[in-house]
Amino acid sequence: MKRTLINIAILSTILGTGMAQAGGWDRSGQDTSIILKEGNLLEVTSVSVKPKVTGIYTTPGIPDNGLTTGDGVPNYSFTTMGFRTEINDNMSLAIIQDTPFGAEVDWTSGTSGYSFTGVKAKIESSATTALMSYDLDNVTVYGGLKNQSFSASATNPLVGAKDGSNNVIGDGSGYSIASTTDSSIGYVFGVAFEKPEIAMRVALTYHSKVGHDVSIVEKVSGTTFAAALLSADTPESLNLDFQTGIAANTLLFGTIRQVQWTQTKLSPTKYKIYSAGKDLKKFTSNSTSYSLGLGRKFSDDWSGAVTYGTEAAENVNGSPLGPTDGYSKMGLGVTYTGEQATVTLGMQKINMGNTTAKAGPLSATMDKNTALVTAVKVGYKF
Repeated sequence: MKRTLINIAILSTILGTGMAQAGGWDRSGQDTSIILKEGNLLEVTSVSVKPKVTGIYTTPGIPDNGLTTGDGVPNYSFTTMGFRTEINDNMSLAIIQDTPFGAEVDWTSGTSGYSFTGVKAKIESSATTALMSYDLDNVTVYGGLKNQSFSASATNPLVGAKDGSNNVIGDGSGYSIASTTDSSIGYVFGVAFEKPEIAMRVALTYHSKVGHDVSIVEKVSGTTFAAALLSADTPESLNLDFQTGIAANTLLFGTIRQVQWTQTKLSPTKYKIYSAGKDLKKFTSNSTSYSLGLGRKFSDDWSGAVTYGTEAAENVNGSPLGPTDGYSKMGLGVTYTGEQATVTLGMQKINMGNTTAKAGPLSATMDKNTALVTAVKVGYKF
Protein backbone atom coordinates (compact mmCIF):
# COMPACT_ATOMS: atom_id res chain seq x y z
CA MET A 1 0.00 0.00 0.00
CA LYS A 2 1.35 3.43 -0.90
CA ARG A 3 1.21 5.73 2.10
CA THR A 4 1.47 9.19 0.57
CA LEU A 5 0.24 10.81 3.77
CA ILE A 6 1.36 14.40 4.29
CA ASN A 7 4.12 15.02 6.81
CA ILE A 8 1.91 16.52 9.51
CA ALA A 9 0.45 13.07 10.20
CA ILE A 10 3.43 12.38 12.47
CA LEU A 11 2.19 15.06 14.86
CA SER A 12 -0.78 12.91 15.78
CA THR A 13 1.53 10.33 17.37
CA ILE A 14 3.24 12.86 19.63
CA LEU A 15 0.23 15.04 20.54
CA GLY A 16 -2.67 12.63 20.20
CA THR A 17 -1.82 10.09 22.90
CA GLY A 18 -1.84 10.18 26.72
CA MET A 19 1.73 11.27 27.50
CA ALA A 20 0.79 12.00 31.09
CA GLN A 21 -0.69 10.38 34.17
CA ALA A 22 -4.26 10.49 32.98
CA GLY A 23 -6.85 7.75 32.89
CA GLY A 24 -5.29 5.97 35.87
CA TRP A 25 -1.72 4.87 35.13
CA ASP A 26 -1.50 5.68 31.42
CA ARG A 27 1.89 6.85 30.19
CA SER A 28 2.76 6.17 26.54
CA GLY A 29 -0.75 5.62 25.16
CA GLN A 30 0.52 2.34 23.60
CA ASP A 31 1.07 3.86 20.15
CA THR A 32 1.69 1.32 17.36
CA SER A 33 1.45 3.65 14.34
CA ILE A 34 5.03 2.96 13.19
CA ILE A 35 3.88 -0.38 11.72
CA LEU A 36 1.59 1.55 9.35
CA LYS A 37 4.30 3.80 7.98
CA GLU A 38 6.45 3.19 4.89
CA GLY A 39 10.05 2.09 4.46
CA ASN A 40 12.76 1.30 6.99
CA LEU A 41 12.47 3.58 10.00
CA LEU A 42 13.94 4.25 13.43
CA GLU A 43 12.01 6.56 15.77
CA VAL A 44 12.87 7.80 19.27
CA THR A 45 10.46 9.87 21.38
CA SER A 46 11.46 11.54 24.65
CA VAL A 47 8.70 12.88 26.93
CA SER A 48 9.08 15.06 30.03
CA VAL A 49 6.17 15.78 32.39
CA LYS A 50 6.11 18.46 35.10
CA PRO A 51 2.95 18.12 37.22
CA LYS A 52 1.76 20.50 39.93
CA VAL A 53 -0.64 18.68 42.25
CA THR A 54 -1.54 20.39 45.52
CA GLY A 55 -4.58 20.76 47.74
CA ILE A 56 -5.93 22.25 50.96
CA TYR A 57 -6.63 20.13 54.04
CA THR A 58 -10.30 20.32 55.00
CA THR A 59 -10.48 18.04 58.05
CA PRO A 60 -11.71 19.92 61.16
CA GLY A 61 -9.75 19.38 64.35
CA ILE A 62 -6.34 18.55 62.88
CA PRO A 63 -3.31 20.88 63.06
CA ASP A 64 -2.97 21.11 59.26
CA ASN A 65 -6.61 22.01 58.58
CA GLY A 66 -6.72 24.84 56.04
CA LEU A 67 -3.05 24.45 55.09
CA THR A 68 -1.65 23.30 51.78
CA THR A 69 -0.74 19.67 51.19
CA GLY A 70 2.33 20.62 49.20
CA ASP A 71 3.06 19.16 45.77
CA GLY A 72 2.68 15.38 45.85
CA VAL A 73 3.52 14.29 42.28
CA PRO A 74 7.20 14.42 41.20
CA ASN A 75 8.35 15.28 37.69
CA TYR A 76 8.97 12.27 35.47
CA SER A 77 10.13 11.37 31.97
CA PHE A 78 10.21 8.36 29.67
CA THR A 79 11.50 7.37 26.24
CA THR A 80 9.78 5.34 23.53
CA MET A 81 11.68 3.70 20.68
CA GLY A 82 10.37 2.11 17.50
CA PHE A 83 11.98 0.25 14.62
CA ARG A 84 10.31 -0.75 11.36
CA THR A 85 11.58 -2.69 8.36
CA GLU A 86 9.92 -4.03 5.21
CA ILE A 87 10.25 -7.76 4.68
CA ASN A 88 8.75 -7.65 1.19
CA ASP A 89 6.15 -5.62 -0.75
CA ASN A 90 3.33 -6.81 1.51
CA MET A 91 4.87 -7.64 4.88
CA SER A 92 6.60 -5.49 7.51
CA LEU A 93 8.10 -5.96 10.98
CA ALA A 94 8.15 -3.45 13.84
CA ILE A 95 9.72 -3.53 17.31
CA ILE A 96 8.43 -1.01 19.90
CA GLN A 97 9.91 -0.32 23.33
CA ASP A 98 7.72 1.84 25.59
CA THR A 99 6.47 2.61 29.10
CA PRO A 100 2.77 1.76 28.89
CA PHE A 101 1.85 2.29 32.54
CA GLY A 102 3.32 4.14 35.51
CA ALA A 103 2.55 6.35 38.46
CA GLU A 104 4.36 8.08 41.30
CA VAL A 105 3.32 10.14 44.32
CA ASP A 106 5.54 11.45 47.11
CA TRP A 107 3.97 13.69 49.76
CA THR A 108 6.68 15.50 51.70
CA SER A 109 5.00 18.63 53.19
CA GLY A 110 2.94 19.08 56.36
CA THR A 111 3.04 17.69 59.89
CA SER A 112 3.69 13.95 60.03
CA GLY A 113 0.71 12.09 61.50
CA TYR A 114 -1.74 14.88 60.62
CA SER A 115 -1.21 15.06 56.88
CA PHE A 116 -0.37 13.05 53.79
CA THR A 117 3.33 13.45 54.63
CA GLY A 118 5.25 10.22 54.10
CA VAL A 119 2.71 8.68 51.73
CA LYS A 120 4.64 7.39 48.71
CA ALA A 121 3.89 5.02 45.87
CA LYS A 122 5.50 4.04 42.60
CA ILE A 123 4.27 1.89 39.72
CA GLU A 124 6.77 0.99 36.99
CA SER A 125 6.39 -0.91 33.73
CA SER A 126 8.23 -1.50 30.48
CA ALA A 127 7.10 -3.30 27.33
CA THR A 128 8.77 -4.64 24.20
CA THR A 129 6.28 -5.33 21.42
CA ALA A 130 6.99 -7.20 18.17
CA LEU A 131 4.46 -6.61 15.38
CA MET A 132 4.00 -8.06 11.90
CA SER A 133 1.78 -6.47 9.25
CA TYR A 134 0.31 -7.64 5.96
CA ASP A 135 -1.05 -5.30 3.27
CA LEU A 136 -4.23 -6.16 1.35
CA ASP A 137 -4.74 -3.31 -1.11
CA ASN A 138 -6.08 -0.46 1.08
CA VAL A 139 -6.38 -2.64 4.21
CA THR A 140 -3.56 -3.61 6.57
CA VAL A 141 -3.84 -6.23 9.30
CA TYR A 142 -1.21 -6.41 12.02
CA GLY A 143 -0.51 -8.12 15.31
CA GLY A 144 2.08 -9.60 17.59
CA LEU A 145 3.28 -10.24 21.11
CA LYS A 146 4.53 -8.01 23.91
CA ASN A 147 6.80 -8.80 26.83
CA GLN A 148 5.85 -6.50 29.70
CA SER A 149 7.48 -5.97 33.10
CA PHE A 150 5.70 -4.61 36.20
CA SER A 151 6.65 -3.64 39.76
CA ALA A 152 5.09 -1.67 42.62
CA SER A 153 6.10 -0.12 45.93
CA ALA A 154 4.32 2.05 48.51
CA THR A 155 4.65 3.57 51.97
CA ASN A 156 1.68 4.81 53.99
CA PRO A 157 2.21 6.00 57.60
CA LEU A 158 -1.57 6.54 57.92
CA VAL A 159 -2.26 2.79 57.75
CA GLY A 160 -1.29 0.34 60.48
CA ALA A 161 0.26 2.93 62.80
CA LYS A 162 -2.59 2.83 65.32
CA ASP A 163 -5.32 0.41 66.34
CA GLY A 164 -9.08 1.06 66.59
CA SER A 165 -8.62 2.68 70.00
CA ASN A 166 -6.00 5.09 68.61
CA ASN A 167 -3.17 3.27 70.36
CA VAL A 168 0.21 3.20 68.61
CA ILE A 169 1.07 -0.18 67.08
CA GLY A 170 4.73 -1.24 67.15
CA ASP A 171 7.01 1.67 66.28
CA GLY A 172 4.14 3.61 64.69
CA SER A 173 5.83 3.79 61.30
CA GLY A 174 2.74 2.56 59.42
CA TYR A 175 2.65 0.37 56.33
CA SER A 176 5.05 -0.30 53.45
CA ILE A 177 5.24 -2.73 50.53
CA ALA A 178 7.95 -3.53 48.00
CA SER A 179 7.72 -5.94 45.08
CA THR A 180 10.04 -7.70 42.71
CA THR A 181 9.73 -7.14 38.95
CA ASP A 182 7.67 -9.66 37.00
CA SER A 183 7.65 -10.11 33.22
CA SER A 184 4.66 -11.54 31.37
CA ILE A 185 3.40 -11.92 27.82
CA GLY A 186 0.44 -10.15 26.21
CA TYR A 187 -0.70 -9.68 22.65
CA VAL A 188 -1.71 -6.94 20.21
CA PHE A 189 -3.73 -7.02 17.01
CA GLY A 190 -5.26 -4.40 14.76
CA VAL A 191 -6.59 -3.43 11.36
CA ALA A 192 -6.25 -0.22 9.34
CA PHE A 193 -8.01 1.17 6.28
CA GLU A 194 -6.37 3.86 4.12
CA LYS A 195 -7.16 6.10 1.15
CA PRO A 196 -3.78 7.74 0.46
CA GLU A 197 -5.20 10.11 -2.17
CA ILE A 198 -7.03 12.03 0.60
CA ALA A 199 -4.50 11.26 3.37
CA MET A 200 -7.09 9.16 5.20
CA ARG A 201 -6.36 6.40 7.66
CA VAL A 202 -8.53 4.70 10.28
CA ALA A 203 -6.79 2.19 12.56
CA LEU A 204 -8.22 0.11 15.39
CA THR A 205 -5.71 -1.53 17.76
CA TYR A 206 -6.40 -3.90 20.66
CA HIS A 207 -3.94 -4.49 23.53
CA SER A 208 -4.66 -7.48 25.77
CA LYS A 209 -4.71 -7.55 29.54
CA VAL A 210 -1.39 -8.71 30.98
CA GLY A 211 -1.32 -10.66 34.24
CA HIS A 212 1.58 -10.37 36.69
CA ASP A 213 2.48 -12.30 39.84
CA VAL A 214 5.03 -10.30 41.81
CA SER A 215 6.74 -11.32 45.02
CA ILE A 216 6.04 -8.76 47.75
CA VAL A 217 7.27 -8.02 51.24
CA GLU A 218 4.88 -6.11 53.53
CA LYS A 219 5.92 -4.28 56.67
CA VAL A 220 3.59 -2.90 59.38
CA SER A 221 4.90 -0.69 62.19
CA GLY A 222 8.31 -2.32 62.28
CA THR A 223 7.15 -5.91 61.73
CA THR A 224 8.25 -7.48 58.45
CA PHE A 225 6.04 -10.29 57.16
CA ALA A 226 7.11 -13.25 55.05
CA ALA A 227 7.29 -12.77 51.30
CA ALA A 228 4.07 -13.51 49.42
CA LEU A 229 2.73 -13.40 45.86
CA LEU A 230 0.53 -10.55 44.68
CA SER A 231 -1.47 -10.89 41.48
CA ALA A 232 -1.96 -7.73 39.44
CA ASP A 233 -3.32 -7.20 35.94
CA THR A 234 -2.58 -4.27 33.67
CA PRO A 235 -5.75 -3.55 31.70
CA GLU A 236 -6.80 -4.32 28.14
CA SER A 237 -7.22 -1.28 25.91
CA LEU A 238 -8.57 -0.24 22.53
CA ASN A 239 -7.16 2.62 20.43
CA LEU A 240 -9.05 4.12 17.49
CA ASP A 241 -6.74 6.44 15.53
CA PHE A 242 -7.94 8.40 12.52
CA GLN A 243 -6.75 11.11 10.16
CA THR A 244 -8.01 12.59 6.92
CA GLY A 245 -7.21 15.47 4.65
CA ILE A 246 -9.95 18.12 4.77
CA ALA A 247 -8.32 20.68 2.42
CA ALA A 248 -5.09 21.10 0.51
CA ASN A 249 -2.19 20.48 2.95
CA THR A 250 -4.59 20.38 5.93
CA LEU A 251 -5.15 17.30 8.09
CA LEU A 252 -7.74 16.45 10.74
CA PHE A 253 -6.60 13.72 13.15
CA GLY A 254 -7.59 12.22 16.46
CA THR A 255 -7.53 9.33 18.92
CA ILE A 256 -10.17 7.62 21.02
CA ARG A 257 -8.63 5.42 23.71
CA GLN A 258 -10.62 3.14 25.98
CA VAL A 259 -8.97 1.39 28.93
CA GLN A 260 -10.60 -1.27 31.15
CA TRP A 261 -9.19 0.01 34.45
CA THR A 262 -11.62 -2.05 36.53
CA GLN A 263 -9.48 -5.07 35.62
CA THR A 264 -6.64 -3.60 37.68
CA LYS A 265 -6.50 -3.99 41.46
CA LEU A 266 -3.70 -4.17 44.04
CA SER A 267 -4.91 -5.97 47.15
CA PRO A 268 -2.04 -7.08 49.45
CA THR A 269 -3.18 -9.28 52.36
CA LYS A 270 -1.71 -7.28 55.27
CA TYR A 271 -2.81 -3.95 53.81
CA LYS A 272 -6.42 -5.15 53.71
CA ILE A 273 -6.19 -6.27 57.34
CA TYR A 274 -4.78 -2.98 58.64
CA SER A 275 -6.90 -0.71 56.44
CA ALA A 276 -10.28 -2.17 57.39
CA GLY A 277 -10.65 -4.22 54.21
CA LYS A 278 -9.63 -1.59 51.67
CA ASP A 279 -7.48 -2.25 48.60
CA LEU A 280 -4.14 -0.54 48.13
CA LYS A 281 -5.40 0.56 44.69
CA LYS A 282 -8.71 -0.14 42.98
CA PHE A 283 -10.25 1.61 39.99
CA THR A 284 -14.01 2.12 40.21
CA SER A 285 -14.66 2.73 36.50
CA ASN A 286 -13.12 2.40 33.06
CA SER A 287 -11.94 5.40 31.06
CA THR A 288 -12.40 6.76 27.56
CA SER A 289 -10.16 9.61 26.45
CA TYR A 290 -10.53 11.72 23.32
CA SER A 291 -8.04 13.78 21.35
CA LEU A 292 -8.66 15.85 18.23
CA GLY A 293 -6.11 17.81 16.21
CA LEU A 294 -5.77 20.01 13.15
CA GLY A 295 -2.50 20.05 11.20
CA ARG A 296 -1.22 22.28 8.42
CA LYS A 297 1.68 21.76 6.02
CA PHE A 298 3.42 25.10 5.46
CA SER A 299 6.12 23.93 3.05
CA ASP A 300 7.89 20.76 1.95
CA ASP A 301 9.93 20.93 5.15
CA TRP A 302 7.67 22.44 7.84
CA SER A 303 4.28 21.58 9.28
CA GLY A 304 2.43 22.34 12.52
CA ALA A 305 -0.62 21.26 14.50
CA VAL A 306 -2.89 22.13 17.43
CA THR A 307 -4.75 19.55 19.53
CA TYR A 308 -7.39 19.30 22.23
CA GLY A 309 -8.04 16.30 24.44
CA THR A 310 -10.28 15.34 27.34
CA GLU A 311 -11.21 12.54 29.69
CA ALA A 312 -14.31 12.57 31.88
CA ALA A 313 -14.01 12.48 35.68
CA GLU A 314 -15.12 9.45 37.70
CA ASN A 315 -16.80 11.82 40.19
CA VAL A 316 -15.72 9.78 43.19
CA ASN A 317 -13.42 10.69 46.05
CA GLY A 318 -9.72 10.31 45.36
CA SER A 319 -6.83 9.56 47.71
CA PRO A 320 -3.17 10.55 48.20
CA LEU A 321 -2.42 7.76 45.68
CA GLY A 322 -4.91 9.19 43.16
CA PRO A 323 -5.24 12.95 43.76
CA THR A 324 -6.82 14.02 40.42
CA ASP A 325 -9.94 13.04 38.47
CA GLY A 326 -10.17 13.44 34.68
CA TYR A 327 -8.47 16.14 32.59
CA SER A 328 -8.54 18.45 29.60
CA LYS A 329 -5.46 19.36 27.55
CA MET A 330 -4.29 21.66 24.77
CA GLY A 331 -1.23 20.99 22.62
CA LEU A 332 0.97 22.57 19.98
CA GLY A 333 3.50 20.86 17.73
CA VAL A 334 5.84 21.51 14.84
CA THR A 335 7.62 19.08 12.49
CA TYR A 336 10.69 19.54 10.31
CA THR A 337 11.11 16.92 7.56
CA GLY A 338 14.43 16.45 5.76
CA GLU A 339 15.46 13.89 3.19
CA GLN A 340 16.08 11.20 5.79
CA ALA A 341 15.46 12.73 9.22
CA THR A 342 12.24 14.06 10.73
CA VAL A 343 12.12 16.05 14.00
CA THR A 344 8.91 16.85 15.86
CA LEU A 345 8.61 19.10 18.91
CA GLY A 346 5.41 19.08 20.95
CA MET A 347 4.05 20.73 24.08
CA GLN A 348 0.85 20.18 26.07
CA LYS A 349 -0.81 21.98 28.97
CA ILE A 350 -2.98 19.59 31.00
CA ASN A 351 -5.65 20.82 33.40
CA MET A 352 -6.30 18.02 35.86
CA GLY A 353 -9.78 17.43 37.23
CA ASN A 354 -10.68 18.35 40.81
CA THR A 355 -11.34 15.80 43.51
CA THR A 356 -11.41 15.31 47.29
CA ALA A 357 -8.52 13.15 48.44
CA LYS A 358 -9.32 11.10 51.53
CA ALA A 359 -7.07 8.92 53.68
CA GLY A 360 -8.35 7.64 57.02
CA PRO A 361 -9.67 10.67 58.93
CA LEU A 362 -7.88 13.13 56.62
CA SER A 363 -9.44 15.02 53.72
CA ALA A 364 -8.03 17.52 51.23
CA THR A 365 -9.61 19.46 48.38
CA MET A 366 -7.51 19.11 45.23
CA ASP A 367 -8.20 21.71 42.56
CA LYS A 368 -6.58 23.90 39.89
CA ASN A 369 -3.84 21.34 39.28
CA THR A 370 -1.89 21.24 36.04
CA ALA A 371 0.92 19.51 34.16
CA LEU A 372 3.25 20.72 31.43
CA VAL A 373 4.30 18.06 28.91
CA THR A 374 7.16 18.53 26.45
CA ALA A 375 8.18 15.94 23.86
CA VAL A 376 10.73 15.47 21.11
CA LYS A 377 10.39 12.82 18.40
CA VAL A 378 13.21 12.04 15.99
CA GLY A 379 12.69 9.73 13.03
CA TYR A 380 15.31 8.46 10.59
CA LYS A 381 14.76 6.68 7.27
CA PHE A 382 17.42 4.23 6.11
